[in-house]
Amino acid sequence: MNKRAVIGVVSAIVILLGMSSNNQSTNFDTVSPSNTLPTTEIIPIETKPTCDGTIVTSSCVLDEVNYKTYIYHAAVPEKTHTKTVTTYDKQVTGYCTLCSDGTYSPSCATGRGACSHHGGVAQWNAPVYRNVPIYNTETVIDAPAQSAYYDKVLE
Repeated sequence: MNKRAVIGVVSAIVILLGMSSNNQSTNFDTVSPSNTLPTTEIIPIETKPTCDGTIVTSSCVLDEVNYKTYIYHAAVPEKTHTKTVTTYDKQVTGYCTLCSDGTYSPSCATGRGACSHHGGVAQWNAPVYRNVPIYNTETVIDAPAQSAYYDKVLE
């Protein structure tokens, strides 16, 4: 039973006892101090405000628990930025005549005399490779998301 209910019950008993003593006829000459009812002093109970975390944040109560401080902190979204990352992929960009010294014929000649100054032809229609840039976008997390929470300090 909470404090308010106890106060209500005690107040009702005191009122009923007061009403019943008024209805009885009493001879005041024969009343002795031992026959009188004890008086009950009603002391007001200090009630604390309900903690809400925004307006009421200190010296408050929530779910019958007294808190010294009770402060709400809202959720914070994740903070990010994007950056471009460049990688390279070796891909075939064409075919040409490969000379014996490892160079390619400048005109990709396929006839007689191709690579004559480079030791002859090593391979006809050899693949020509080139590093092709590949651009990727990455998301970088600057600050992680934070859930809403309460700072709670009990009294």
